Amino acid sequence: MNKKIIVVSVILVLISILFAPILRNNILLGLYANQLYSIPLPNETTEITRDKAVGNLYGTGNHLDFVATMEIESSLSESELIKYYTHESIDIRTINEISIIGLDRAYIDLLDTSVEQKVDAIPKSKATLVYGSSRIYTASQNTSDKDSNIYIIQIKDTHYAPGFDLRAH
Repeated sequence: MNKKIIVVSVILVLISILFAPILRNNILLGLYANQLYSIPLPNETTEITRDKAVGNLYGTGNHLDFVATMEIESSLSESELIKYYTHESIDIRTINEISIIGLDRAYIDLLDTSVEQKVDAIPKSKATLVYGSSRIYTASQNTSDKDSNIYIIQIKDTHYAPGFDLRAH
């Protein structure tokens, strides 16, 4: 009977080592995304979709990225939406600030050395995925008139050490 208890204990420890980081990062992603989703929509604006993700979402190397997006339709202009979402009353905390035990940075993105959080408002007609990402958007110079009143609203926090979260490798 003691051997069974030892084997079960070892299996539970191994499972917790593998799944605890994934569970923790999913919880952090939910808390992070809720910061964006709890911002009231501006007037004359409706939400179309929401999305959030954690893992190695762009670039190479072992690191964790966190992103939350909303696709909205608005009669407001791009500059009005940017002004609305960059208002000083909107305070987006980093994953490190949200986490009780904190996460280490894997490295700082050479193109974006700031860790200050901001909300991006990108016209869908200009939105392109960053570095082959499937989830993180940036504004490109290309434009089209198609869906000119649809925008991607996004927050992202990137380049955390992956630990044992296998999605980052």
